[in-house]
Amino acid sequence: MTCSKVDWLAGGLAQRVRPAFVVSIIAITHMNAATKAADDQVVEITPDNACQASLANLFSTTDKPAFNRQVDQIIAGQGDDGRQVVPQLVWYAARHQQETRTKAFVGQVLARIAAPKSVIVEALVPHLDNKDAAIRGIVKELLVGYEDRSATRPPDYSAYRALIEADVQSGREPQSSLVQFMYASDPGTALQTMVRACQLRAPDEIKPILWSEHVVSELFWKRRYGFVERSAVDAAVVREIETLSRHPRWWVRLYAAEIVKSHPELSGADVVKRLKEDTDIRVREVLGR
Repeated sequence: MTCSKVDWLAGGLAQRVRPAFVVSIIAITHMNAATKAADDQVVEITPDNACQASLANLFSTTDKPAFNRQVDQIIAGQGDDGRQVVPQLVWYAARHQQETRTKAFVGQVLARIAAPKSVIVEALVPHLDNKDAAIRGIVKELLVGYEDRSATRPPDYSAYRALIEADVQSGREPQSSLVQFMYASDPGTALQTMVRACQLRAPDEIKPILWSEHVVSELFWKRRYGFVERSAVDAAVVREIETLSRHPRWWVRLYAAEIVKSHPELSGADVVKRLKEDTDIRVREVLGR
């Protein structure tokens, strides 16, 4: 999937987040004052009545200086760098999706929040597990917008990498919904990101994974630019996918499953069967979708 801009980023956000940035590795807190997490990692947003009233008033403001002042007041009222406002904004948007200005409104508010992209992404990511489907959908669209992808440029997963690294360094399992979101969108970039985020150190483990991804992506590149037929199958690619489907790490097998799902011609029935019966439900679910 390629996307140079996303509707949610209308109103100037795309211009604000396009420059390169350095993501600081932040100790993640998947919950904040407005978020509750259950044992199954499903989260919800508890609306702050005062903040929601301020957002409703802001929505009707057409004067730009007044708009900016009100956003600053809302952020100040939450007492932080803006990350507490993000879930409140998403909650508001989920309940006003039918209004034509909502997407532009969300983008304008986010553009005004003077926080690094990594902070906004960190505030959004936990809500990939939100129990509200509308909120999950909005979060996914917003995250894609922050990935700065285009028809010629892969997504930037550096903010996701920082979050996963923080989990790994703290001995926690990375957030499954985030990993699955990454793979469903761009399996190759996701696999490369996981190799680094999971702190693999042994070259003998790293190189075969990266080589396999390279062999597969090279075939896709040849197909895209007409060096081979669009349906061309390379025996080397088939072998690499078969190897990856047996890998001990679930997130490597997840890559194989995503490739097989999108390009069934690159695997045999035995690989499909193996992945459908994988010991990890996250891998099994890919071919069950």
